[in-house]
Amino acid sequence: MKIFISKNIKYNYFKALLLTLLLFSFSTSISYSAKKEKDCQYCEKYEKMGDWPVKERPQAFVYEEVKYPEKMFSKQVAKKSKTRQATAGKKVYARFVKGKGELNKYQHYMIRDMAYFEAYYNEMLNDKNAKVETLEGLKKGREAMRMSLKISPNASTSEAVMKFWATGKMLTKAHKLNKKKSKKKLKAKIDPEIADRAAILANIKKQIAVAKVNAQRAATIEAQKKIGEAN
Repeated sequence: MKIFISKNIKYNYFKALLLTLLLFSFSTSISYSAKKEKDCQYCEKYEKMGDWPVKERPQAFVYEEVKYPEKMFSKQVAKKSKTRQATAGKKVYARFVKGKGELNKYQHYMIRDMAYFEAYYNEMLNDKNAKVETLEGLKKGREAMRMSLKISPNASTSEAVMKFWATGKMLTKAHKLNKKKSKKKLKAKIDPEIADRAAILANIKKQIAVAKVNAQRAATIEAQKKIGEAN
């Protein structure tokens, strides 16, 4: 699947737009963390996925055979569903639980690892011992993440994985290019007045970034809890 993006779109503009979309989409899941009682539709009837007949499941809970991007999993890991699940789970846990404080700093990796979240959820559907309650919670997190790139909740796992992975790669390249440009600018001489203005602007941007990160942390509590339980 090829994704065509105009070369005229500047990285900083895309970055700001992406943050706005993420903040909006993740905010929809904040309310989940406040609920103490079970918030699931099917877990009352089925405890584990092995108890839930495939023919009785909604499409979102049916496992999909996915051809993952070449570099997403090693050849050895890619052979079995269980190893794909374990590897994806580690990636997701490292990014969205242990590394939650650096989501704003490494946005390009955050988008890329949403592809691992998709893989993790999908491979769990193929695990007979996976808890239905856990998967229902992860499904909500998956839908919130999909909204960040306007991916339909009904889209196939294959489509979502490819979009997250391709966008992550594009942002990584843009991040590296932007970093090189920033280093060159630092070497150039700056007028004192302009430097003062830049410092004020940088401080404001820092405050906004902190506010966004705090919002993202609050919004991903439910998904983080479910990931922790599954690991």
